[in-house]
Amino acid sequence: MPEKTITLSNGLKLGYAEYGDPRGEVMFYFHGWPSSHVQGSLFDEPAKKHRIRLICPDRPGIGLSDFQPHRSLDDWPHTLEQLAAHVGADNYHVLGWSGGGPYVLVTALKLHKRLLSASIICGAPPLKFLGDHDMFWLYRVMIQLRHYFPTVLGAVLRLGGMIAKGSPTKAPLRWLMKLLGEEDRRVLQLPGIYDVVRDATLGALNRGARNVIADADIYLSEWGFEVSQINFPIRFWHGRQDKNIAWTYTERIASLTPSATTHWSDIDGHYSLPITHAEQILSFALQKTPSPGDAGQQNGDAVVDGELLASILRRQGG
Repeated sequence: MPEKTITLSNGLKLGYAEYGDPRGEVMFYFHGWPSSHVQGSLFDEPAKKHRIRLICPDRPGIGLSDFQPHRSLDDWPHTLEQLAAHVGADNYHVLGWSGGGPYVLVTALKLHKRLLSASIICGAPPLKFLGDHDMFWLYRVMIQLRHYFPTVLGAVLRLGGMIAKGSPTKAPLRWLMKLLGEEDRRVLQLPGIYDVVRDATLGALNRGARNVIADADIYLSEWGFEVSQINFPIRFWHGRQDKNIAWTYTERIASLTPSATTHWSDIDGHYSLPITHAEQILSFALQKTPSPGDAGQQNGDAVVDGELLASILRRQGG
């Protein structure tokens, strides 16, 4: 895995890794929370197949990247501009999974002239605006700890890192796996998949829980813009069995985004959708912008994507 760093204009180092085809179209991948650039390796083979040069930066304070005090979501486009110049990309695609979703949105707002496509998988919502009622109960507990007992939250994250080192088929991790949907449990037990998820999580924690908490603070803060201001087409992908981030968040965000296309799966969850359908997600992104024939529905209306449905039926033996 080619890991690299650059020095930004503020003197801090930004780390990233590259996957896929080194001669392909550039796509920047924004990892989830708590995660790191390692997560992007799950898209390595599909990226090679579709000739995509997948560049996966660590956010400040995560993995290979230096901590940036007082960071806000609005700082990201300037950081990305510098990374894009460094890798020689004038125009590029952006893709974000879970906690990477807000970074796709702010990039689409600020750097829309540079974008070829923008896609979000099971994206994190603006919690200040929509609240945390439909979030995974463990996330809600973490949010309360952040507000009232931040030291305890740090200990919880360190404990989570220790638990993550175990096997998903053995306690205590096996107990946590039961909280996920059927497809998520199935996919995470496929050879090598959980190893990547684990290593990506540990990569986020390797600079300390304080930095991971600071990364989470972005989701709890005002984003500084409204999604209704985004005119660049956004493709939203979400599974209705997502136990981490409810699909209803994406439904509401897409309904407020002027040029949104939604793709739903009735059986997939937070992990199974991006991992099972990675090739399809990248294929749609290469169409550059949604067209009238794009499977899915404009303006956030709930529809199951045609190819997604076919894949679901194959898994169900239909």
